[in-house]
Amino acid sequence: GYSQETLKTFDVGLCTKKNKPMSGRVVVPIYDEDYNYVGCIGRAISPNMQPKWLHSRGFRKSSYLYGLNIAKESIMNTHTAVLVEGQGDVWRLHEAGILNSVGIFGASLSEDQLILLEKSGALNLVILTDTDEAGQKAADQITKRGGRRFNYYRPEISKKDVGEMTTQEIEEDIVNKLKGVL
Repeated sequence: GYSQETLKTFDVGLCTKKNKPMSGRVVVPIYDEDYNYVGCIGRAISPNMQPKWLHSRGFRKSSYLYGLNIAKESIMNTHTAVLVEGQGDVWRLHEAGILNSVGIFGASLSEDQLILLEKSGALNLVILTDTDEAGQKAADQITKRGGRRFNYYRPEISKKDVGEMTTQEIEEDIVNKLKGVL
């Protein structure tokens, strides 16, 4: 459900080589803020493939923010970072023109990720974790861990997950509510 342009921007592809760790998975490369490759994540494309998400050997998700390499300039210009849980959420926001979004690889923000946000020039954090219980706990943890370093915004959204929203819903639920912040 994502545009080819978006998948190309984020270097997303499919591993079709047999007997490889990511074989039969959509492969999402991860880069640091300076575009250095640091690992990848593979997403199962069939429902019976386990685990659903597979991280490359040695990749430490708590040390990176997904998409920071692409969002860095926009974060610096707006002084705002939009935090989401996963890669698909970043892609959907990117398609909607929100270029300052980064993924935290799940439902908690690590100290290393917090330092990356501080270095990025963000003064404002828009928290768009999922609307389920885990997402609410993540939002609470982010504001607690970040303390007084940032201004926090958590708009209500109409779907459980930003990645499930249309660009029109993002415009109505997020952009219109956060004019002047984004």
